[in-house]
Amino acid sequence: MEVRVKRPLTVDEYAKEGMEMLKYYESGPWPSHVAELKKSKYPIEAYAAGLAARKTMWAAGSAKIRYVYTGFIARRTRDGKIAELHFRVWQPSGYLYSTEKLRKLVDFADKYGLGLIELAGQQGQMIISVRPEVADEAVDYLRNVVGTDIGATGDTIRELAACVGPALCEFALYNTLEARDKFLTHPKIYEWMSNQLFPFKFKAKFSGCPFDCTRAVHRADFGFIGVWEGAPEVDQELLRRKIEAGEVDPAKLAANCPSGAITWDGKELKIDGSRCKKSMHCIRAAFPAIKPGKKVKIAVVVGGHVKGRFGGKMGKPLAVVNSVEEAMDWVVKTVESWMEYMEKGVVKHKDRIGDFIMKVGFKKYLTEILGINEERKPTLHPSLRAGAVLDDEERTMWANWAGKIVEEYFGKRP
Repeated sequence: MEVRVKRPLTVDEYAKEGMEMLKYYESGPWPSHVAELKKSKYPIEAYAAGLAARKTMWAAGSAKIRYVYTGFIARRTRDGKIAELHFRVWQPSGYLYSTEKLRKLVDFADKYGLGLIELAGQQGQMIISVRPEVADEAVDYLRNVVGTDIGATGDTIRELAACVGPALCEFALYNTLEARDKFLTHPKIYEWMSNQLFPFKFKAKFSGCPFDCTRAVHRADFGFIGVWEGAPEVDQELLRRKIEAGEVDPAKLAANCPSGAITWDGKELKIDGSRCKKSMHCIRAAFPAIKPGKKVKIAVVVGGHVKGRFGGKMGKPLAVVNSVEEAMDWVVKTVESWMEYMEKGVVKHKDRIGDFIMKVGFKKYLTEILGINEERKPTLHPSLRAGAVLDDEERTMWANWAGKIVEEYFGKRP
């Protein structure tokens, strides 16, 4: 019996089939993404071929740009006919664009790419599909005409995310936009932006309050979070009016406080500052009758990330400072030691800073690398101390506990 194996279609054959499918997506009363794509220079045949084949027609590519090692993503079609580069571009703090800057970016996308821009990406703005043959010229145009730079991808500094802070949010406890700008223009950070290759990516995030809208605790190698000392401020008269209007339930407010710091005696609501965990639950529920305290500080956390060699980690509290500038020396020492330990073979490729700290031990990192006297180190409130990365003592304690369980059930190991 003769068995015939069906010949797989070529990219051109898939494209022909896919173009017929696209006619359907252009029909009907709804807005068509296909019609919009056709207005740009996007290679619609590659998109059509992917639809017909039920898999993307794009594959990883390679490219070389003069004096630039990161900040772009290269790809090509599987038949090699089309190659392109996606440029990641540094965004303004808080993603606040002037109309002048937007016009320049649109002109750039039209001149060197397809006329398509992605503005909402967490890793920075992306110019879709820059032509490889003009990449060198495009980088110069970005720097000299648009006034920004390529960056935020690869094993280097990624997008430095800042919440909108005082530009919009009433909860902002420090100027996150100014802090990000100062961080970005620090001589070492600026030097590392597009040209320095690290063991893995590096992220810094700036959240104006403990709501942590940038997820600095969970997703940043260095996070800067606005906090305050003591208890929140309570305007008793305004709170009483809110209670009478049915806007606030004081008993429920006290019951939902995670540390039990709130008490209500039927007339006055009190908050014990020594027990307050800065969860901001009461502030969210009763604002502006309850506001953050006026003695504002910035909590610095280090080593947080979602993905890493040893799994996700929450940032460990490093210190409470008055400004981001106070912590810049720690940032530089951390990054330089991270790279130094990679040369020694301790840190491997794809080890994040949290992995590095876990390997050397937090106490050694604190005292020997940063030169901080742990006994005098200002710390965060205990509520922010929980994390996936354990101190050496904690790790030993849990290891011993686990060993006792194994011994209890399986006996002593020979």
